[in-house]
Amino acid sequence: MSPARPFTRGILPSMATQARIARFGPFEADLRTGELRRAGRTIELQELPFRILAALLERPGELVTREELRAIAWPDGVFLDFEHGLNKAVNKIRRALGDRAEEPQFVATLPGRGYRFIAEVDLPERREPLPTSRTTWRILWDSRTIPLSEGTNVIGRDPAATVFVDSSTVSRRHAVIVVSLEGATLEDLGSKNGTFLHGQRVATPTPLADGDELAVGSARMSFRSSLAASTKTAAE
Repeated sequence: MSPARPFTRGILPSMATQARIARFGPFEADLRTGELRRAGRTIELQELPFRILAALLERPGELVTREELRAIAWPDGVFLDFEHGLNKAVNKIRRALGDRAEEPQFVATLPGRGYRFIAEVDLPERREPLPTSRTTWRILWDSRTIPLSEGTNVIGRDPAATVFVDSSTVSRRHAVIVVSLEGATLEDLGSKNGTFLHGQRVATPTPLADGDELAVGSARMSFRSSLAASTKTAAE
C-alpha cells in the first residue's frame, strides 16, 4: 500500500505551511501530508475524505456545516452531486476510523446541517492568535473571571474544559462558545439539561453580545466582551 500523497488544494490555510499532527484516540493525522495512521501504520484514506476529516479535526466539538465542507472539499465549485459526494466521503472516514453513524465515537451527524468531531483532539497551536483584534472575551461566573480565547471554548464538567463546572447538572462537554473575528456564538453540545440564553433554550448556534446571561445546568454566568486598551502610542 502506497502512502497518501501530499495535497494543498482546498485545505485549510495553516495546513500547507505547517507540519501539524492531530492525535485522537489511537489515531494520528498529518494535516500537511494527508496521512492517517494508527499505531504507526498508515490507513488508506483518499484525498477528498481526508480534507473533510482535517476540517473537522481543526474544529473539534463544533458544527462544521455542509456548505463549509463543500467549500473545503470542492473549492473550485466543480462537483456533480455534492450531497452524494459528501455522504460518501464521510462514510469513507467512518470506515477508516472504525466508526458508526448510529453510535459515533468520532464523527457525529447533525441531520440537514453538517458534522461534528466529538472525540478529544490533541492538535498543538490549532488556531493562530487573532492578529489585529483588540477585543477581549470572558465569562463571569461564581465570583470568577474566565478569559476566552479565539476558537473553541468548551463549558462542561470535563476538567479540561475552558469553563469547568463541577456539577451533576452539567454534562461533561455541555456547551461551547466559539470566538472569531466576526464575534462569538453559543452552541449546546447535546447536553442532558440544556443550555439557555436569557431563559430561552439554545437549539442552534446563537450569537452572543456583551452582557448576555447564560444558564448551563444549574450554573448561571455572564458573557462579557470589550475592547482592550492599546499599548501602542499614536507615534508608534
